[in-house]
Amino acid sequence: MKINLSNNTKKFISEKMFGLFFEDINYAADGGLYAEMIENRQFSFRRSWAGSATNDYQTEYTPGYGWNIFGQQNSAEMEFIEGDALCEKNPHYMKFLVKNDTASFTNKAYDGVCLHSGASYNFTMWIRNPDYEGKITISCKTEDGTTTAITKEIKITKSKEWQKIENSFTAKTTIKNGTFILTQSKGTVDYGYISLMPADAVAGVFRKDLFELIKETRPGFLRFPGGCIVEGAVLSNRYNWKDTIGLPWERRWNWNRWSTHNIYMWTPGKLAKFFPYYNQSYGLGFYEYFLLAELMEAEALPVLSVGIACQFQTSEMVKIDSSEFEEYIQSALDLIEFANGDVSTEWGKVRAEMGHKNSFNLKYIGIGNEQWETDKVNFLERYTLFEKRIHEKYPEINLIGTAGPDVTSEKYTTAWNFFNKKIKENKKFTAAIDEHYYMNPQWFYDHIHMYDSYSREVPVFAGEYAAHTEHRENNLEAALAEAAFMTGLEKNADVIRFASVAPLFSRLNYTQWWPDFIWFDGDTSMGTPGYYVQKMFGKYTGTYYVEHSLENSGEKIFTSVTSDKKFYYVKVVNSSDKETSLDSICDKNKQLWLSSAKVYQLKGTSLDDKNCLSEKENIKLEKIKAAKKIGIPPFSATVIVIRKKKGIFSVN
Repeated sequence: MKINLSNNTKKFISEKMFGLFFEDINYAADGGLYAEMIENRQFSFRRSWAGSATNDYQTEYTPGYGWNIFGQQNSAEMEFIEGDALCEKNPHYMKFLVKNDTASFTNKAYDGVCLHSGASYNFTMWIRNPDYEGKITISCKTEDGTTTAITKEIKITKSKEWQKIENSFTAKTTIKNGTFILTQSKGTVDYGYISLMPADAVAGVFRKDLFELIKETRPGFLRFPGGCIVEGAVLSNRYNWKDTIGLPWERRWNWNRWSTHNIYMWTPGKLAKFFPYYNQSYGLGFYEYFLLAELMEAEALPVLSVGIACQFQTSEMVKIDSSEFEEYIQSALDLIEFANGDVSTEWGKVRAEMGHKNSFNLKYIGIGNEQWETDKVNFLERYTLFEKRIHEKYPEINLIGTAGPDVTSEKYTTAWNFFNKKIKENKKFTAAIDEHYYMNPQWFYDHIHMYDSYSREVPVFAGEYAAHTEHRENNLEAALAEAAFMTGLEKNADVIRFASVAPLFSRLNYTQWWPDFIWFDGDTSMGTPGYYVQKMFGKYTGTYYVEHSLENSGEKIFTSVTSDKKFYYVKVVNSSDKETSLDSICDKNKQLWLSSAKVYQLKGTSLDDKNCLSEKENIKLEKIKAAKKIGIPPFSATVIVIRKKKGIFSVN
């Protein structure tokens, strides 16, 4: 195979093109990226379920979920009380009465706590104990109780008011799926908040291994907080960013929209399983999302509700001539002030008090997630009202519209006709249109040239896409289909503003949606083959696309060539079962030296190959030795980094 580089005009590629889409699905936040190890730490959980009728979503307080008396049940009394709690937004607390000597209680902690020998952990609790003085002991043991990783005694004094207790300790041994135990002497203590966090959590918030995995993809942007979770199953369940800021124990808890939904029930080979106790503590809130984007040097791209609940779940919405709708618009304006306002503004002051004096430099906002126009739903009119009000006050903010949930129906056509018309009247009306497509692998191969014929008037945000195999496997087949499609995205970089696969995370045994980018449990994590594809494209993007032609490439070979001042980045995807080779690359009739290139390759022996937590690097991006001819194995994705001029090869 030979690649001939063209002298035609080169298309600029934004360094922010490939990014991440985060949604709190599959326990991605609590129990995932948010490093908190205690489940239901503020006794605020709700159980949720869907009824048989439209709009019928019900919840009940279950403040005792995850908490149990340890040992003899008659040794103590555990009561959950509403009112006079630590925080009005979360009105419950636990009263624990020990009858004789000592008694203990435990926390479910998802699948139990996982501690590593020599690692430190931070413990925080809020208690009220007007008549109790003495000690409280924290311990973490193996599930069978034979090994203790932590034992820490904490002395406390009497207090009629809520008092904050903080401590830290180091694990003496490694335990997995262990039991968290709090032991108290005779008497009564009110517990308002109990937290256990690893001391190495990035910024005190993000689970380190998960943070490092996503940072390694070098994301250009971070879209958050979703997804359907933005809209909510009903409006009372929507994601309201103002509920997610302030001190962790002051944030209003919410039940998770995905607690009542499981796509497996329609997927061959998957059993329906619901998660009625899937909640959101909002410990990972909008401030933390902005911080996460900043730490990864990515653009923050929040998505906001327009007063329409998830159209797949309900018909609920607020009327656009109502005071409730005005609150949604004002919420968007306040968010911009929170992100960018100086400390003299109301919301800029709140951000500064949370620890970030300087602006987050927010540039983009998504207006609506996956709404579409119907005879009853007036999404496009709502977008227009948001655009007018936001640009009156903040003309510099770029707004993202949506083409709905697919790219094949009348919903999509209606949206694009509307935005194409509006952009001719007002160039700032929208900065990009968000398109979503979850399709089988063959669809991605068939649509590699999908954007060749798109108008260049309005950019595209490929905001949610993923190849779904028959059984929704995170395998090499899906990864190669996505890689091939992404060569087409790079080719059309003049119309593709942003692109992100979805969803990002899934906790093992807590999954509502498959496939996913990164899998983890309480102890470890791993990237799927698709993760390594994203890492390859994110890390070796280049600054412009180079037109090129192929000779003797064979079938099922897909290529992209990008470049910057120092390097060419040549990507070759071979989805066939036949091996080939890259024999030469010619630039202006001059042959480039392949033997001095750096070559990284993702490959397997079968399209069914995949990673798992016990074999997490079965399929990964590996460095291979360059040669005069570079072998392109079957079922592989390869990136070849070629230095343009002699000198130090600094790329890694």
